[in-house]
Amino acid sequence: MLKDIKNNYLLRRLHSLSGILPIGLFLIFHLSANSVSIFSAENYNLIINFLRSLPFVELIEWAVLFLPIAFHAIYGVIIYKTAKPNHFQYSYIENWRYILQRATGMIALVYIIYHIFQFRTVHELDYNYIAKSLASTQSIDFLPQIPLINPFSIYWFYIIGIVSSVYHLANGIWSFCITWGITVGKKSQTAVLALSVMVFIILNAMGIMTCNSLAEAGAKLL
Repeated sequence: MLKDIKNNYLLRRLHSLSGILPIGLFLIFHLSANSVSIFSAENYNLIINFLRSLPFVELIEWAVLFLPIAFHAIYGVIIYKTAKPNHFQYSYIENWRYILQRATGMIALVYIIYHIFQFRTVHELDYNYIAKSLASTQSIDFLPQIPLINPFSIYWFYIIGIVSSVYHLANGIWSFCITWGITVGKKSQTAVLALSVMVFIILNAMGIMTCNSLAEAGAKLL
């Protein structure tokens, strides 16, 4: 039954589309908006206050963020469970991309679940609270059933989560363009691959620099 669901043409297209619209665009916006904290806590709070002021903001969160993420995650788990990776038998870069896309998707899922539980809505975001959280050296007890996470501080958990999420998006852009017939020839696929690498580097740089900035600020507040 899972294989039938996995091979459903419409669901696969919706899964591919949801990874870019709206989830991918939100990730780009989220990391970009958070990166202003590198320069000014006041500017960061200004953005948060603007988001809080939006009418029906919680409805928007559910329609544009939570429900698409839930669908993308559930269908992604189905793909993961029915996948048959062969990267050890055939060590081509495409095969490694395939397995890394699935692995980073699972890591990103754990990271997003924790992140949502930590900051449930935009109304609970606060610069000082986030800074203190990232500066914390306490283990993540929220997910005790995953023992590999416990040795890491929240800071390192965020770094791993950000890198995994960004890789999943960047590689997803490349596969999205192939799936939807946007890149047919080798030249266009190479061009999109270069774009994906740039997205990976830039977003990771913003995410890691933001984490460092908030962790340093949090250490001063603790």
